[in-house]
Amino acid sequence: MNEHDSVKEETLHIIREVDENPAVNQRLLSERLNISLGKTNYLLKALAQKGLIKIVNFTKFPQKSKRKVVKYLLTKKGLDEKIGLTHHFLQKKEKEYKRLKEEYEKYVLVREEER
Repeated sequence: MNEHDSVKEETLHIIREVDENPAVNQRLLSERLNISLGKTNYLLKALAQKGLIKIVNFTKFPQKSKRKVVKYLLTKKGLDEKIGLTHHFLQKKEKEYKRLKEEYEKYVLVREEER
C-alpha cells in the first residue's frame, strides 16, 4: 500500500468512527486507530477544513470549563467521501482477491500435474 492509500485509509477510518460516535474524543480515536494523538488532531482539522466534518463545541462556558466538550459531525460532503473511499477500497480488495485466487488456482493446477 502506498502512502496516498494509507492517508485515504486513515481518513476513511476517522470518518467511520465520527459517523458512528460523534462524541468520540481525540484520545479515544487515536487509540482505536492506532495513530498518534498529534496525527489524529491534524487529520480531524484537515477533514474539517475540507468540509467533511464539522467540529461543534458543546461547552456552555468554555472560559470556566477545564475540559472542552466537542462533537464531530459528518457533513453531506463527508458522507459522500465515505461512500467514495469505501468504494475505492472495495475495488482494490476485489482486485487483490482475484489476483490471489488466480495464484491459488495456478498452484493447485501445478500440484495436480505433479501427482
